[in-house]
Amino acid sequence: MRIRLVTLLLLGSALPLQAQVLATVDGVPITEGQLQQTLQSSPFATQYPGLDADDQAALRRDLLQRLVQAEVLHQEARRLGLDREDAFRRSVTRFERGLLAQRYLQTLRDRIQVPAALEAEWRRKLGVDLDALAAARATYVARRYRAAKAEALQRLRARFGDLPETDLLARGARELGIDVAPQVDGFRRERLIQYLLEKKEKEWIPDTATLRDYYQRHPEIGRIPERRHVAQIVVADRRQAEALRRRILAGESLFRLAREYSIDPYGRRHAGDLGWLPEGSAMPAIEKVLATLKDGEISPVIETPKGFHLVTIVERQPAEQKPFGAVHDRVRRALLAEKLPAYLETLMARHRIAWSGE
Repeated sequence: MRIRLVTLLLLGSALPLQAQVLATVDGVPITEGQLQQTLQSSPFATQYPGLDADDQAALRRDLLQRLVQAEVLHQEARRLGLDREDAFRRSVTRFERGLLAQRYLQTLRDRIQVPAALEAEWRRKLGVDLDALAAARATYVARRYRAAKAEALQRLRARFGDLPETDLLARGARELGIDVAPQVDGFRRERLIQYLLEKKEKEWIPDTATLRDYYQRHPEIGRIPERRHVAQIVVADRRQAEALRRRILAGESLFRLAREYSIDPYGRRHAGDLGWLPEGSAMPAIEKVLATLKDGEISPVIETPKGFHLVTIVERQPAEQKPFGAVHDRVRRALLAEKLPAYLETLMARHRIAWSGE
């Protein structure tokens, strides 16, 4: 598995929308526009307007830090001359050819228009059946597209020889003046960062023995925690909780009582059934008691900020220690997550970073 920084590191590579410089890396500016574009493209975009000012500021700082880290990696890759390596150049060339071919084929498809007479005939036959009309149009375009593509490839082979299909289509795109330079530049930058990280991964993890050794030193990576099917009642008064506990011990159903008395909205709706919970996911006071309960046993009253709880474990799935082979990828991710921050810290110290206001 290749190293992949969080995608947010790479989202700010397009031209800036606003010129205000927030930071520079080796003289390369990181602008407010890039930050805004990164924010709009991130998973946080819809949440951002609802955050308070402090949370918005914290999110902006985090995204700006990621943009700076991405530029540091980009500059480091260039410093090492990775952009001049044949393997890297071939990957850029493949991307460019593929994109040109795709754009050429899209141009062929866009040129196909349903004749007005045929459209009118379909409307007479199909009436207001919009799905059928759409299907008829799609079938017509697909047939015409296949024919147009075959004709275009025949013409291109006559001109350029028996080259691979992608190469022929790319040459056809260039003849039409199709420009993909901005997309190629963006890919080149993103790919160069990824290329650097791939090399670092091979350095950090040269073989399986390295991962196996790391797993032996960190066996918790393979531990699957115990899972418990938990039910509870929550009430606002200790005396009521004690009274309910006596009723349950006398034979009444915790589930029926939870539906009637619990002040926890979810628990009341689900008759106290909380479903399967992994070990360690409950509030500390409850977790401490759950660790000692047998299946079917009713807990003593537990006080938390949410009220007074009675809990029981309906059934459980025991904890399990997965062997190395079953968690190979998880071990790899854990080792990389350990190595990457230290590497980034080293690069941040090596390259000239200036923040606005400094």
